[in-house]
Amino acid sequence: MTAGEKSRQHGNFNAVLRQPKFNVLLGSEAISLIGDRLVAVALIMLVYESTSSASSVSTLMMLKALPALILGSAAGAMVDRLHRKWVMVASNLAQGLLILLIPFTSSLRMVYGIYLIMSIVNQLFIPARAATIPNLVSEKQLITANSLFSMAYVGAIALGPAIGGFVIDKFGLDAAFFIDSITFFVPALAVGLLILPHRTQPLSKNNFLSDMKAGFAYVRTRSDVMASLLMSSMVYFATGALSVLGVVIAKETLGVGAGGYGMMMSSMGAGLLLGAIMMGKWGAQVDRTRLAAIGAVIAGVMVALLPHAANLYIALLISAVSGVGMVMVQASSNTTFQTAPEQLRGRVLGVSQALLGASSFLAMGLSGFAEEWIGLTAVLATAGLAALLPGLLVWLRYKPAQPDA
Repeated sequence: MTAGEKSRQHGNFNAVLRQPKFNVLLGSEAISLIGDRLVAVALIMLVYESTSSASSVSTLMMLKALPALILGSAAGAMVDRLHRKWVMVASNLAQGLLILLIPFTSSLRMVYGIYLIMSIVNQLFIPARAATIPNLVSEKQLITANSLFSMAYVGAIALGPAIGGFVIDKFGLDAAFFIDSITFFVPALAVGLLILPHRTQPLSKNNFLSDMKAGFAYVRTRSDVMASLLMSSMVYFATGALSVLGVVIAKETLGVGAGGYGMMMSSMGAGLLLGAIMMGKWGAQVDRTRLAAIGAVIAGVMVALLPHAANLYIALLISAVSGVGMVMVQASSNTTFQTAPEQLRGRVLGVSQALLGASSFLAMGLSGFAEEWIGLTAVLATAGLAALLPGLLVWLRYKPAQPDA
């Protein structure tokens, strides 16, 4: 690589951030994500304090993952037929209104129902946002753009849980919900005022089922997409188990409360942030699928180690390293999915969303109940291996396509 190429590579962040429309989309997403992580802490604490049961937290997390499992592919096909900008606006408005209902109910079933509806709405937002990014940056800038969105996501994980723990401890759970509603309304306004590029391909004239089949057919022909789907789904499985059992580690193993749990999640966010910076600077120099494989191995090992943490400081370190691995898988895989042809992009992202939802649903549905049967250590060891083994397999078997001479 020449000195000029190196300079351009290290300037990737600046080049992407000089594009105003991308900045608006990135900033609005960051605000929404901070509120989302804040309310996630609030809901987990609300359910656990109300029931003292990890299985009840599992039920909550299953409701988050269930819509992706059932609607992921259909949502992707629908996004390819709709105006992506207004899908994002409507999704944010609906979620902001729904979250306002939680402080006014004392029914745990109602809380579950609201969270389920929010998750259904979010299934349209995710592929709409992801499919819009390639229209705002060049393909060479795509991994950097995804790294910036990963940084926004992990910055939210770093800030949101810590803010959530503080707000809950000082002002109560209701305050967290009111704050979160604002973080949905602001992005809805920002994206609504944004003029986004029109799609460059005409809408499909096929029926809806044929559109979905076309997405699956494309995925089956691409070994890089298949490998990325395998690794990202297994890392989501491990992350899903950790999202349920992290509060058990904090409260039962380490003896810390909401503040300690928030610190663990924020530490993971710090690791995700570090990994995203690394990916943005150097990720384009390494094969994306190989990067995802390395990340899957790192994440799997750390998830298996976390229950063995002797104190909060070791748990914070393990959480941070696991975050590095997770973002390597996330940014690399998303970039692979987004390189699909524009007329198929929403469907390919929808397929990934469905598989990730299935993995999360399975992990969240089983981990809380399994913890009560076989113990915390065994559950997270299994989840860690689920992420580790596909990473090793892909690293050993996958052969990157050779560039043209």
